[in-house]
Amino acid sequence: MRKNETKKAMVETLDVMIQNVAQGPSGFWVDDYEGCGNPKIFPEFKEGLKRGGLVQKEHYLCPWNTAVLYGRGHGNINTGCYHSCSIDKARFLSEKMMKDVLIRFRKRLQNGLYDRKDDISPLLTLDEINYIEKEIKKAQQLEKRKYNAERDARLKRATTLIAKYPNEMSLFATYYGEDDCITDENGIIFFAPSSQKDVVGAEKMSYDEYLEVQFESLNYDCRLGFARGFFDCLLGFKGQIEKVKPKHICFKRIFISGMYPDGEMFDDKEDHVWMDKTGFEEFEVGDSVSFSAEVYRYIKTGNGKLIDYGLRNPTDIKKIEEYKLPSDDELRMQIINQIICETCYLIEHCNRVSCLLSKGVKKERKRQASLKDCNNTEIR
Repeated sequence: MRKNETKKAMVETLDVMIQNVAQGPSGFWVDDYEGCGNPKIFPEFKEGLKRGGLVQKEHYLCPWNTAVLYGRGHGNINTGCYHSCSIDKARFLSEKMMKDVLIRFRKRLQNGLYDRKDDISPLLTLDEINYIEKEIKKAQQLEKRKYNAERDARLKRATTLIAKYPNEMSLFATYYGEDDCITDENGIIFFAPSSQKDVVGAEKMSYDEYLEVQFESLNYDCRLGFARGFFDCLLGFKGQIEKVKPKHICFKRIFISGMYPDGEMFDDKEDHVWMDKTGFEEFEVGDSVSFSAEVYRYIKTGNGKLIDYGLRNPTDIKKIEEYKLPSDDELRMQIINQIICETCYLIEHCNRVSCLLSKGVKKERKRQASLKDCNNTEIR
């Protein structure tokens, strides 16, 4: 009885789809991760896309399931539509073809041909399948021509920089002028033009000059502890005031507490850090404080123009008891432990709190990691 009610509700939904084939195909659900539902056909799907809640229409079987469209042996209807969906291919159908397919599906549904899901004949005709494949090839060729045209345009605009950095030609071909950034062992390059406005001292630079100073900074020994703030979460800072000037203060060393995207905590440090005095006016040399702050990039001058990282706009400033900062060896040991965890064969079974390795194995891995990795890791 329930099956018949579901089919009846679905036939009503199919009728709406058939009447609106000009708007493309629609599936049966959306949420904040999009989904397959088409809000142009079913306005209620706008709520899921807008507010992040699941909006789902009752259905017995989806016409866009790969096993339904192409028949037995194509897709797996038992894994659900998420894992066996061909709605992207259905989008290449002409309006008439899409209408024919939906009418054909509705008729089969009403006649009970989908009551047995283990032996489904193809919903698409051979002509419709061939049409889809031809349209896909056309779209791919169009996309390739578009990509090549955009790539050539980027290379043309980056001519001056390519002359200075010929080995980076592929980077300019892919990223010049795009809202992207790339990272490697030598540093970070922000290609997004909008990122320039956030770099203190780069306001009057041209886009090419902005990129050039970033390439020149790749091997520069910048404040990597602060740079982590652009990709990881820096939770707070602690430091002891070493110098006080009329407009600035200097910390002999700042201790950094942070968290990786996976929730794992880490520590870091930076030495000899100058900050604006605003917010620290009541403190004196020798005071230890904790605070939060914004990480920012700025152009450092003196030995050419280079990108570096600093702290500004401090908040939650509190005087704390004098404390002992972690030593370089302690921070190095933290890196070794991270290496062991990231390469451990038990990582899928570990809660990152109680180590599953035996003491002897872990001791040997620490020794190997220390020899192999920490010689290439600089603790400043």
